[in-house]
Amino acid sequence: MNCRDFFIPLCFLESLMYTISMKFSKLLSSIKNMQSVDDSVVSGLYALSTRSFVINLLLATLVSIALYPVLHAKILIWFGILSCVVIFRLYNTYRFNTNPNQSTMESWYRTFWISAIITAIIYSSLGFLLIHDLEPYYQLFIITILLGLSSGSAFALSLDTRLSILYMGILLVPLIMTIIFISDLPLKDILAMALFVYLVAQMTIIYKIYKQKIQIDTLSSKHQLMHNVFKDAPIGIFTFDDNYTILDCNIKLTEVLQNEVKNIIGTNLMTLPDSRPIKMFISALEEGSGSYLGAYNSIHGEKLWVDVKSFSYQTAGTKTGIGMIEDKTKEHHATEALEYMAEHDMLTGLLNRRGFTTYIEKHVTNAHHQEYYSILFYLDLNQFKGINDSLGHAVGDNVLLAVSKRLEDILDSTCVISRLGGDEFIVIVPYISKEKDATNLKAEKYAKLIQSIFLDEFVIKQMHLYLQASIGIVLVEPKYHDTEELLRYADLTMYQAKNTSNHIAYYDSSLDEKQKDLFLLQHNLANAIKDNQFKLFFQPIVKMKDESLHSAELLIRWEHPTRGLLSPEEFIPLAKKAGLLSKITWWLIDNVCQQIVQWKNDNQWKLEYISININPEQLLENHFAIEFFKKLKFYGIQTSEVMIEITERSLIDNFTSTQGVINDLKSHGVKCAIDDFGIGYSSLSYLKKLSFHTLKIDRTFVKDIGQNPKEIVLMHTILDIGRQFGYNIIIEGIENDQQKQALLELDEELSYQGYFYSKPANATEFTKKFLT
Repeated sequence: MNCRDFFIPLCFLESLMYTISMKFSKLLSSIKNMQSVDDSVVSGLYALSTRSFVINLLLATLVSIALYPVLHAKILIWFGILSCVVIFRLYNTYRFNTNPNQSTMESWYRTFWISAIITAIIYSSLGFLLIHDLEPYYQLFIITILLGLSSGSAFALSLDTRLSILYMGILLVPLIMTIIFISDLPLKDILAMALFVYLVAQMTIIYKIYKQKIQIDTLSSKHQLMHNVFKDAPIGIFTFDDNYTILDCNIKLTEVLQNEVKNIIGTNLMTLPDSRPIKMFISALEEGSGSYLGAYNSIHGEKLWVDVKSFSYQTAGTKTGIGMIEDKTKEHHATEALEYMAEHDMLTGLLNRRGFTTYIEKHVTNAHHQEYYSILFYLDLNQFKGINDSLGHAVGDNVLLAVSKRLEDILDSTCVISRLGGDEFIVIVPYISKEKDATNLKAEKYAKLIQSIFLDEFVIKQMHLYLQASIGIVLVEPKYHDTEELLRYADLTMYQAKNTSNHIAYYDSSLDEKQKDLFLLQHNLANAIKDNQFKLFFQPIVKMKDESLHSAELLIRWEHPTRGLLSPEEFIPLAKKAGLLSKITWWLIDNVCQQIVQWKNDNQWKLEYISININPEQLLENHFAIEFFKKLKFYGIQTSEVMIEITERSLIDNFTSTQGVINDLKSHGVKCAIDDFGIGYSSLSYLKKLSFHTLKIDRTFVKDIGQNPKEIVLMHTILDIGRQFGYNIIIEGIENDQQKQALLELDEELSYQGYFYSKPANATEFTKKFLT
């Protein structure tokens, strides 16, 4: 046999050993990263150890008897040391089984671990200390004993993988090293390699068993978790086969469906008494998943709101479904309550503005709206603000409740009633007719019906209250979809109704054009002062007997860039709404003062005073009198050269508030006049409380004075009132000589103004005609 015959096997063995060594290194690295031992492992180790200790003592006895003839005292010393260790371990096991709480689990484990390692070292000493003095067949005997012990330890220490592997390594690794380097056994290299392969194989098996146990424990935990989830989940869960038969379910499902498990399992989903979710289960098996959210009637007829989800999966080649059902009844009722609160008036229970908007948007998308007219009534309670302000909000709320109740009682169920807020109500009568004329007739009928609820008094807290409502009516044409414009039309028409005798108005496009026109005019008004578009006009006031000029009334006109000259009646109401009246008034005062100064500088001032119309609301501005005096002083105008006119109606409405300001003006020499006297329809007691300079009698008392004797008597009475209080009296609106002569016969000391003498003229014309 040549060298080559030995070289090939040796190369193969070397390669095999390298591969095994690499696997062994990887195995040791994995063992090092194993998780720590828990309490159950410690208890298991002690439970399995008693029998192994007895076997250890018996085995040690047999080994000692077998080796005593050749080792004598050495083997006896070995046996004695091993017996002490094993007896200690037996005693320690007895202590653990008797009272495990006397030490911590960590301490018990450490004691067991150290004593096991010592036992393994003592047994291992047979293979690296005592084996040198023995014959080969004794050496093989020790090898056999250690192999048997390593195999037994794999079972006895199986609960602690790390200890089991370490125990086996302590038994076999020293033996393998001894065989390689010291022993004279035949074929020792092959024997050492075989032992090493055995060690690696055993350690690998132990480690794989450990990993499998971990995987099994994990799967078991997951299975238990899924079982617990299925059993204790807060939603109903069930499984069903491909025939839609329920296979299993949890307790929660019985609570949701109000039925028992035995009645649910075996039920076919296709036979549910409420068929609404059935399509979803079919979808789950055919398409993979399905869901249903909606109403469901239980077997006992209870109305539920459920959220059902279902999906399918394959098991053993068969398609199976899982269903999950959650009772959302409480949440649904809570959501409905919130939605109701969001869309209904808390006081009356009617639809609020948001609810009306939701309704009208659905209304205009309804198929009936494509062909049918509907009617919208917009109501505003005329006297409500006074009731609310004077009697309190509690009474006001009761009035609103009473109105809403009467509306609900008198209108049929097809009508939709809303309260937009405050004292504004809307009534919709949907889908009346395809014909406009028929709809108009219905609108008149419903308008009278609505007005009829205000015929009887409202008795609130023993108070008898009478109300009226202004009603704007809009015919909603088929296919009309602009809900915002619809509401604007209704609001506009309602305000128009306030100015009519019967408080009812119908919308038409000219009304909207007029409103837009007014809005544009109001917008232009903001620029009128800045662009100097206002003009001063003066109407002379003369003595009745000789027509001698003694004063003039200042009038304002707006020279609009496209509409021409506008009278105050056309723009002063707009100025009030826009908050521009104050600016216009102060502009007027500044400019008339400048005009008086110019007349004085030109030696043309021949008037006793100029009268200026002031709105009482202007008098109520902070420090009006102080600012007015500052203006006069700045321009060098005497207070006696200006007279302030206040209409009788506005004076009565604001008497208490304006009384102090008027007295302040008078105390500084400013003349004050009551304009339009006689149309205030109120007590004349204010004439006693305020000493005015002048009464200006309204033109309405002059119009027919030359034709009706009763008018003469009435005028005579008014003049007597003025004389009794010592007032200068000016008659407004004289348009012909007949009127003048009739008045002249009553009192030749009267003054007058009107078109008979002169219409209002601008400053230039007035100067040329009367001051030069």
